[in-house]
Amino acid sequence: MSTSARAVVPTAVVALVLIAVFLAAGLYTHRYAALAADATRHVYDVRSLTSDALKLQLDEEVGIRGLAATGDRTLLQPFAAAKAPLEHDFSELRVALAGLDLPEARAALDRAATENHTWLRQVAEPTLLHPHRGAASVQRYGKKLVDAFRADIARVDALLTERATQLSQRLTSAIDRITVLVVGVVIALSVAALAYTVQQVRAARRVAEGERLADQERAQRATLQAAYDAEKRIADSLQTAFSQRPLPALEALRFSASYVPATEETKLGGDWYDVIALPGNKVLFTIGDVTGHGIDAAVTMNRARQSFVTGALFDLEPSSVLERVNNEMAAREDRLVTAIAGVADAGTFEFVYAIAGHPPPVLLEPGRRPRFLDCGSLPLGGFPNTKYAGKRVQSVPGATLVLYTDGAVEHSRNVVEGEELLLSAVASSADHPEVDPATWIHQAIFQGRAVGDDVAILTVGFSADPAVGFVVSADKAQSGFSGRMPGGTQQRKSVEARRLARMPAFAVERAAS
Repeated sequence: MSTSARAVVPTAVVALVLIAVFLAAGLYTHRYAALAADATRHVYDVRSLTSDALKLQLDEEVGIRGLAATGDRTLLQPFAAAKAPLEHDFSELRVALAGLDLPEARAALDRAATENHTWLRQVAEPTLLHPHRGAASVQRYGKKLVDAFRADIARVDALLTERATQLSQRLTSAIDRITVLVVGVVIALSVAALAYTVQQVRAARRVAEGERLADQERAQRATLQAAYDAEKRIADSLQTAFSQRPLPALEALRFSASYVPATEETKLGGDWYDVIALPGNKVLFTIGDVTGHGIDAAVTMNRARQSFVTGALFDLEPSSVLERVNNEMAAREDRLVTAIAGVADAGTFEFVYAIAGHPPPVLLEPGRRPRFLDCGSLPLGGFPNTKYAGKRVQSVPGATLVLYTDGAVEHSRNVVEGEELLLSAVASSADHPEVDPATWIHQAIFQGRAVGDDVAILTVGFSADPAVGFVVSADKAQSGFSGRMPGGTQQRKSVEARRLARMPAFAVERAAS
């Protein structure tokens, strides 16, 4: 016997057994349903008799009441028409109830018949003989008997209704059980047929599935490569378009900045910084970080930078600038952005700033350890009409405010350790005033550590001598850090070369001059 034949035999046996069970269940269901239907129909016939009995009793009462009230014997017609049929209904009801095994209903029917006979003897017959003699008392007694008659007939009807409900529930339950059985049979037959089919086509399906997956994988690889190439071209274009603006050159204020992406693949990020010169030896400075990387983050970053510039045209108060930018971003449903906006005044040596969910700035003053300033409110773009508190810090000549994005302190899982390392790097930068502070701080933090996120660092400082401005000379740019920065000579030259490569051409020329 072949393999396919051996598979067919048990399947056929199971199918035959299931079909036999299905047929037996169908015959049983038909018989049970017929019995239940007959019983239900019988109950409804009995209920019809009880309804007729009640109607006939009421007709008798109406005729007697009409005679008692008017003395007009022509009103006795309902009484005469109902008397004989009512006796016949009582007889039929007794026979019908005997077949339903309802002793309580039979007792109630007997009471109703007794009450009707009593009413005929003590109410109907006296009224027929003397319509106006004691009519009120007789009719009150008659009403009492009729009310009892109604209650007993209603009791019979209620018991019949209960029996009909029971029969209906039994029939429904039987049908439900058979339905479950039928469904089980159908499922079992389907499973048996499916098992046989699967056994025949399994090998062919395995081969076809393998070929399909291979084709799909090749198509996905091609699609991903094309998407990566397209996004890289867009990223390169946007990186050039969104490049940082050059820092201003002022006599009384000095600036430095550094931006290093986490990896080449994610170099299109959401970190930025800006310094905008204002009249009267003042500058507006901002730094921010958009959640995520890629094209969407870069677009949101560019919108935020432009919003800061636009907001400063209306009001230079940093808290007001943040509130205006927050409302614009919330209306556009942009990504969340953390940021700091501030104003540095070289005339009063004062920093005024406001923070939107960004890490706190670090203040370095001559002769003192660097310290964190106060933090701020919610990020931008989360909730409209958020209020941001302005902070005012009175400082001294030679003071430097260090602003940074969270990549500078969250390079490990221990944020406290990252903050301590940042403070140490800021403190060490004060010992080398000839070196670009932002680059020094970045190198001091990440020497021997992997960069896990984009890192932007911006320093804004007051010159110790207002007549001297901070400019990186061409000699310093070419010679690296003269061995003072952490790391080897080759690494220092490579870092400085990358920093000069990110500077616009006119900024390099200005530094060289």
